[in-house]
Amino acid sequence: MVRFVDREEELRALRERLSGENFELIVIYGRRRVGKTRLVLEAVKDVPHVYYLAVEGDNLRHFRETASRVFPEVKYAGENWESLLHALKGRIIIIDEFPNLIKEDPSVLSLFQRAIDTDLLNSKTKLILLGSSVSIMTEKVLSYKSPLYGRRTGSMKLNPLRFFHLREFFPRASWEELLEVYGMTNGIPFYVAQVRLPFWEWLEGELRNPVSFFRDEVDFLLRYEFTETRTYRRILEAIALGRTTPKEIRDFIGMRHSDVTPYLRNLIETGLVLREVPVTEKPNSKRGRYHVADNFLAFWFRFIYPNLSAIEEGGL
Repeated sequence: MVRFVDREEELRALRERLSGENFELIVIYGRRRVGKTRLVLEAVKDVPHVYYLAVEGDNLRHFRETASRVFPEVKYAGENWESLLHALKGRIIIIDEFPNLIKEDPSVLSLFQRAIDTDLLNSKTKLILLGSSVSIMTEKVLSYKSPLYGRRTGSMKLNPLRFFHLREFFPRASWEELLEVYGMTNGIPFYVAQVRLPFWEWLEGELRNPVSFFRDEVDFLLRYEFTETRTYRRILEAIALGRTTPKEIRDFIGMRHSDVTPYLRNLIETGLVLREVPVTEKPNSKRGRYHVADNFLAFWFRFIYPNLSAIEEGGL
């Protein structure tokens, strides 16, 4: 299991809410592998709770079966969300990858709203919703247009580990080695936990490993956010290779007669890309430049993606 590091404030805040007498609807979101599940499970490890990881389909049945194993009385509840949530009234309920429930049935948001308003609001129920799709969590769960708007009692966007906390993973590493690790992992706990020192020796071996997480990780990350990933992948590659203006990006990806602005806007909203302007310019200045916001993505598109064929053939 990944070491639990640099989450003391978040852990303390969660435990405080979970020990309270009031209803709580807590939303926790952040990019894949950042440690959301680990944080929540650490907070509830000594407390009875239901933890359910949502999948792509048949979630109602799977949730009922999961909850029944912890609280057997749930098996007598009707097979609908309101009945199941009523049966778990006063309990701690954790639903991981909540966007999968929304994709399967968008009405689940209204069903949860009704259950909260008519049944759970005056109880001690703690409902925690986690999601790796930043776009879905912000648009469908947190925005004022969401049926759950006004019901949320707390939210948390979980960020990567800070640089100085890498020392807890590598107590004997030099500062240079820590910079190398951070430059590739961006402080994402799962990635940090994979690294071994010396860094470059480990990286060479990892690239030769046929089951390395390097190969498919970016595709998984993009599919959490976007239905069609090819254009976004090309845009990220362009930016990582130094094409930082809309014209340069369009030329690189072959969209000379199309507008890349909507794609760039989506990448900014999901936290994958930043737009920066000189301090002397207005925010809408045409002198703005785009940059990959995540060290891991920048590293992958700059060094791994262009060499995937050679890596597959064992040429690296």
